[in-house]
Amino acid sequence: MFDLNECVRCGVCLESCPIIDLNIDQAMEEIENLINGSSFIVDQCAICGTCDLNCPNDLTPSYLIKELKLAKIKELEENGKIRSSSKFIFPFNKPNVYKFYEKVMMSPEEAKNLEEWKSPSKSEELVVLGCAISYLMQYLYKNPTLEGLLEGKTLVGGIDFCCGEVYHRACMPLPNIDFEDHLYSRFSSLGAKRLILFCNECYEAYKTEYKRISNDFEVISIWEYIVKAIEAGDLKITNKLNLKVAFHDSCVVKKYPELLDYPRKIVELTGCEIIELEHNRENALCCGLSLSLLNRNLMEKIRTKRFREFKKANTKYIINTCPGCISTFAFDYRIQMKKYKVLSVLELLRMSCGEEINLFKNVELFNGILNKSMELARKRKMNK
Repeated sequence: MFDLNECVRCGVCLESCPIIDLNIDQAMEEIENLINGSSFIVDQCAICGTCDLNCPNDLTPSYLIKELKLAKIKELEENGKIRSSSKFIFPFNKPNVYKFYEKVMMSPEEAKNLEEWKSPSKSEELVVLGCAISYLMQYLYKNPTLEGLLEGKTLVGGIDFCCGEVYHRACMPLPNIDFEDHLYSRFSSLGAKRLILFCNECYEAYKTEYKRISNDFEVISIWEYIVKAIEAGDLKITNKLNLKVAFHDSCVVKKYPELLDYPRKIVELTGCEIIELEHNRENALCCGLSLSLLNRNLMEKIRTKRFREFKKANTKYIINTCPGCISTFAFDYRIQMKKYKVLSVLELLRMSCGEEINLFKNVELFNGILNKSMELARKRKMNK
């Protein structure tokens, strides 16, 4: 919640925004406008959370913006003005990219994996894969390095374990589901005491949105788990990569030092040199995905701004920890032309453990999804 009585209208929060360029006078005016219920900020905010981190009174102005943005999106949704393609990323939308991939593109082996993860056995320790890895990007787990590291552990995945954080992130009206109660019940029924999370969005949900889960279950990220495994000798780096890589921080990690530091530690342990971008860590520039509902033009503008920073970094490797950022960048023409390689930290780890990987797997995946969905849309149109 945003406490109106505690806000002194100093404008420092909005002046710090890496996306919207405001001087302090403009920022002071717009925070007042937001409090009064109307500001152009609503359409241009990516809900990246930088404003929360810079508020001198430890308030959360993003919550105020979220409320206004949610009300606007809800009105547009009720009037049929949100494009169906923009809603494709939401797990409970019909259709959505996960169910589409499962029904149309998933291999028999992937389908078998998913069914196992949907119906896990009881265990005190659960590895929670998250939606993207459960469905679209199974290769980030189904590989010798990660499977070897997590051998014998119980994995859970599928929409039934979705945390719903993507709805909060984009201010999309939530489906009629109490995510916290549902997930708490599922984890409890499985006898869980510890959750190892592949997904930063899940980490955000459990640490911030669903306090009962973080209070009653030990929650750690896969990044922390990997670093400790390497330090303990349980995972061996056998192939120092000697690469320069640009590190892109996603929005959700900004408020968690552990989600900023552990992935960087992994990259360093692989033998790579990290090139920090102009906007990095708590002040990172978002990929623009959360603007897809209200302001696609600004989404493109932000992405172009980010690629200017990649160019200055003078490396072909863009590294991050967020499947959403990977998918957003994968559609950019500079990635499509193979000028850059967009990779997960997990893929760097695999390379450093001696695996050969397809450096353009992420681009090929999302191209395939786009092309297949367009092909089916054309067929439906022709059959009408």
